[in-house]
Amino acid sequence: MEPFLVWMGVNRKRMSLSYELRVLELDSQTQLLERMQLLTQFASNFVVVKGEAGAGKTWLAHRFLEAWSHDKNQSLVTCLANQEDEVNRGNILRQLFPQSMYSTTDSLNDSVERILEGESCNIVIVVDNAHHASQALLAELWLLFTAAQHTPKQNISIVLFTASDSVSSKLSRLSHGMEAKPVELDVDELSDAEAEQFFDSLVLRYLDESVEKRIKSAFTNTRPLPGEILALGEHKVEKKVIIRSLVGSPAKIAATIAVILLLLFLGYRWLLQSPKPSVEPLEPVSSEQTVIPTLDQPQDAATLEQAEKANREMPDDLTATDDSLALPPAVTSETASVGEAESGERVVITSDVVDALLEDKTDIAAEKATEIQQAVDSAKASDAQQANIPPQETVVDVEVTEALQTPITFSFARDQLNALPSNSYTLQIAAMTEMEDVQMFLNQHTFDKPIRVYPTLRGEEKWYIVTYDNFPSIQSARDAADNLPSEIKSLGPWPKAMSQVKREIERWAE
Repeated sequence: MEPFLVWMGVNRKRMSLSYELRVLELDSQTQLLERMQLLTQFASNFVVVKGEAGAGKTWLAHRFLEAWSHDKNQSLVTCLANQEDEVNRGNILRQLFPQSMYSTTDSLNDSVERILEGESCNIVIVVDNAHHASQALLAELWLLFTAAQHTPKQNISIVLFTASDSVSSKLSRLSHGMEAKPVELDVDELSDAEAEQFFDSLVLRYLDESVEKRIKSAFTNTRPLPGEILALGEHKVEKKVIIRSLVGSPAKIAATIAVILLLLFLGYRWLLQSPKPSVEPLEPVSSEQTVIPTLDQPQDAATLEQAEKANREMPDDLTATDDSLALPPAVTSETASVGEAESGERVVITSDVVDALLEDKTDIAAEKATEIQQAVDSAKASDAQQANIPPQETVVDVEVTEALQTPITFSFARDQLNALPSNSYTLQIAAMTEMEDVQMFLNQHTFDKPIRVYPTLRGEEKWYIVTYDNFPSIQSARDAADNLPSEIKSLGPWPKAMSQVKREIERWAE
């Protein structure tokens, strides 16, 4: 399920690292968050938030902890199918009491009671995908809630987000005969106005003009659920073929085109200066007299008379005429070679340079760029010397040279990020659309913790996300963001759930 909250870095200039964080919070969702805050603010409560798939429950869970419960000790867990209860207990206790000793085999109530020893607390535990939680885990959470109601100065609230009614039936059996009952809230569909606002702000403004009309038509038949509306922007569309350089950047495109044009110019010049083929005259045809063949068969007198009359009328000056100028020119044995100068020298670009340009290996291309330029200069100097003309000065494109000398040294950390716990957090410190920008960002800053970069797709556009370290809770991630250098804090680093990171990595693989 996709969240409502869209964090998007807006790159005002290509090399700019200033990003604006944008949040869309609808009125209906704000009202629901206010009720959740009111229920958990002053006393312990057990809240169940129900909604179908795509209603935005995951976004509500994260948004509630980030903006509506700042003063509480927080814990966020996501239940998975067939997940052991010991894993969920460990995730809850590690986020609430990172410095304390506990055993994941003990119940939550026993561990919390032993750690607190009757001291006051203000705790909220949020469980996403609670329909995957076992009956035993729900019983432990209910017991923890009821025990806090009878302990002075302890406020422990449980908030479950579920997509089915199975949790309500299990809790009804646990609360049977008791005064305390769970509070149920429903996540409704968006109104028409909210759905239109959501579509315009988070989908339509990021679409390409070629698919805008088709997506608008699909929106009219889409249910007013945030998840289904966001899915419209991720539909696969037919891409237009765009003629771009094989090496990517505009500077590299210009360098490649310059080399090709130079080779074509040298070849065309050689063709103009090549010698014209000579035409040898044909020998004159000797004079011959036209003879009318005679037949072996006997001829009558009339036939003989006609033959004699024709011989008398034929002119005597029968001579051959030389029409060799009307014939096509003779075929020459010389061949034309593109790139070959009149002196016989040739400008050659080796195959490893061509392969480097095709595979975007700029370091190899940069090493060979000087060699290519020297070969071209040598050919120009040879032509100028033959024509008694001083050689022209060679102009070196500084931007092209710098672009070819900026190799990409970082690698994607998708496997490392997928290996981290899904219930942990990281800090997103930058998001860029060009790998060169990511490399320059890493070259400009030094970090004392691991920096991991992963690619993702937002709509049809490629993004490269830069993350900082890994944290067991959202609060520890916020504390780490406050301790970053001022130039990094100015970019607005923010905590990001590892489960969201993994979903974005899977989006790139698709």
